[in-house]
Amino acid sequence: MEWFLFEKAVLEFAKYFPKESQKKPFFYHSIRVWVFLWNQWYSEEIQIAGLLHDALEDTDISEKEIENLFWKDVLQIVKSNSKNYLLPKEEILEDIVKRCSDYGIDAVIVKIADVYDNFLFYKKINNIPEIERCKKLANLILKYKKDYDDKIFNFLEEIFAFEN
Repeated sequence: MEWFLFEKAVLEFAKYFPKESQKKPFFYHSIRVWVFLWNQWYSEEIQIAGLLHDALEDTDISEKEIENLFWKDVLQIVKSNSKNYLLPKEEILEDIVKRCSDYGIDAVIVKIADVYDNFLFYKKINNIPEIERCKKLANLILKYKKDYDDKIFNFLEEIFAFEN
């Protein structure tokens, strides 16, 4: 991995960092997702997509900018992991997971890293409703899992094992 590309991604991400406060520290969440993917030895493309997975939802960066800076595949993974706010609220989570599965294992890997980091964050602050949302997402990931065989699915077990 070239550190320069990661640094470029962080600089672009920070440039579009929203001024208003968020319900969770999404900048640090995105960095943690990248670190997790890096520590698991995923490809640079997956790592950068992990860093940017919330960028279309939480910043003003455009799809075109992501594609120009980091390739079309990174953009597609990020888009797969982004909410479609045109859908009814109760359909949004399932839609994301289905689109990730339809795009392929790279998008699913990013989604699992995202859900796992959210789970760890919400577990630490004992936010039970958000932990339940993570469990719902984990169940949806298994529902739409294709013949993917990747070590990342093992991290879902910790989410399922949590009891409040």
